[in-house]
Amino acid sequence: MQGALSEGKMEIVDLSHVIYDGMPKIPVLPEVHVKKFFSLEKGHPLNVTEISLPCHAGTHIDAPLHIIPNGKSIDELPPESFIGPGAVISVKKEGGEEVTARDIEQSGVVVNPGDILLLHTGWDEKFESPDYNLHPCLSVDAAQWMVKKGVKLFGIDCITVDLPTPLRPKGFDFPVHRTLLENGVLIAENMTNLGKIAGRKTRIIALPLKVKGSDAGHARIIAEILS
Repeated sequence: MQGALSEGKMEIVDLSHVIYDGMPKIPVLPEVHVKKFFSLEKGHPLNVTEISLPCHAGTHIDAPLHIIPNGKSIDELPPESFIGPGAVISVKKEGGEEVTARDIEQSGVVVNPGDILLLHTGWDEKFESPDYNLHPCLSVDAAQWMVKKGVKLFGIDCITVDLPTPLRPKGFDFPVHRTLLENGVLIAENMTNLGKIAGRKTRIIALPLKVKGSDAGHARIIAEILS
């Protein structure tokens, strides 16, 4: 199974996109560059790769500082913020359509306080297509529902949790980001392979890079299948 491996009796699923040169990202962000700084083929004693990418390209976790003045940066958050039981639901929507609190409640997946709630839309399959930028998004009432439930982290297989960039009105203020991050719910974006774990009992490990003062951190996010 691509994106998954078996470790003894434990199945592990990789929920992160590979970082590569020129990978897709939100249009306003700088380009992603991955290149060899030193190369064995050019006579250097070692291979050394250099990367340059915005913190919101690829699979990453948003810290409160992303939208809250003087909010906590990614390095200020404790490790337990990124590890916990996974509640993984699947909701199919068209680009620009909202996933609502009702959709989550009717999914049949139980969500408990302290869970990491992940939403499979299937949009990760469009990652290298222009259609990736016109994705489903989360409604504000769904974000409010997560806050009331005590979810610790919400993740999605889309480029952002908020309204797609092409549909944003002038003065758009990122209401879903604001609702979640102002209330202690972290956000993971650009996830993948969520369809492999939807409805299954999991433990999620979503450790971001510990970048001083950063508003986000790239993460290798995995799911341990527990049943």
